[in-house]
Amino acid sequence: MTPKLYSADLSPAVRASLLAIRALGVDVELVPVNLMEQDHMKPEYLKMNPFHTVPTLEDGDFAIWDSAAINIYLTEKYGKDDSLYPSNPEARAVVNQRLFFNSGILFPRMGAIVASLLREGAKTVSKDKADSLTQGYTLLETLLERSTYVAGEKLSLADLSIIATISSANVLVPIASNRFPKTTEWISKMQALPYYEEANQTGLNKFIGMVKSKLASGIIELFVIAAENDVIRSVHAKMPLTLHGYNLSPPVRATLLTLKALGLEYNHIPVSPAAKQHLTPEYLKLNPLHTIPTLEDGDFVIYDSHAIIAYLADKYADGGALYPKDVEKRAIINQRMYFDCGTMFPKFIEVIRAFFAGAKTISKDFIARITEVYILLETLLENSTYVAGEELSLADFSVVSTVTSMNTVVPLATNRYPNIIKWIERLQELPYYFEGNQEGVDKLAAAIKSMMS
Repeated sequence: MTPKLYSADLSPAVRASLLAIRALGVDVELVPVNLMEQDHMKPEYLKMNPFHTVPTLEDGDFAIWDSAAINIYLTEKYGKDDSLYPSNPEARAVVNQRLFFNSGILFPRMGAIVASLLREGAKTVSKDKADSLTQGYTLLETLLERSTYVAGEKLSLADLSIIATISSANVLVPIASNRFPKTTEWISKMQALPYYEEANQTGLNKFIGMVKSKLASGIIELFVIAAENDVIRSVHAKMPLTLHGYNLSPPVRATLLTLKALGLEYNHIPVSPAAKQHLTPEYLKLNPLHTIPTLEDGDFVIYDSHAIIAYLADKYADGGALYPKDVEKRAIINQRMYFDCGTMFPKFIEVIRAFFAGAKTISKDFIARITEVYILLETLLENSTYVAGEELSLADFSVVSTVTSMNTVVPLATNRYPNIIKWIERLQELPYYFEGNQEGVDKLAAAIKSMMS
């Protein structure tokens, strides 16, 4: 049976999957989804994808959504080789990190501008949103200064996801070639792919038409920010892993939970963003995106918690129960981790940034955004014991670290979210939960309380 991709190519996420399908040479039936006619809200669509997003892939009785999770699934099940998604744990971890960079940074920043045009009626791109997106360009430029493609010297799934986002973002906040020469050169490489025109440019043209119709006089205003001056180890290795991070951070706590669940020894080096320790030359050498956590494993360095924990499970547990190699189970776990990275965490961090900017209360808008996340998570947990099925997985560690952090600013109502409450209580029974997550949550709650007073 031919897999079906429910799609609307105006969407960058859909185009990322179309690029992967063409690159893989997979036979997939495309089923158009008319977003204007609310096809994605119809009962039959919601049965496949309760998040009502595009794209959604249906492969027999199996359905999966989120373009990155879809692309990984298609590659692992139908790919002729591992060139786009390497089987080597270190190379794969780098590709994963770049995919999460797209999902958690580039795509949400581009999406925030689109949302302001479509939902809020904005006629120009605001300076703060343009600045935020330009910062994303700066990070991408930093990555491309080190390699030909975004995850190394070969084309990968990460390139296909990021070009779909970046080509769309370029419509909103143009990429200056003199400021971002490596990014401009990489875009040209991607445009030279034999399937680029069909898989990305056709939908991108529709996106351009939509954007221009929403902006004043069809003119895109540009704002820019000022220029800113293989040793394989066993679990019992003598030199442990090194984790850089601060446990107030949900992504750091997701990594701590994984390390403890796998029984791995590690050194923990505190890195406090409040003290600007993530911006020191030493740290930037490890992680040019200056995020936490960062993991060192010998000479190998990887950042983004989702990529880190997948790497740890693959290398030290051969996938194991937390990240099984079954392609369908892993696809669901990946989708849930991208839900955390691209939807949950960005909404939470917006609130934290508001506090650091001097806010003393949580706005109704922020409450509404976090409530949307709670509703989606409650839906996921209606029919399963854990967020990705009936067994504990890496996705639980990512999601619980974020949702318990959200709970410190917008408390979960027991009567409204009974499934979430039961699931959290289930995770609290894990012998490593308190040290891995709750200690950091308590510190975060105290910090937020101090900022609100």
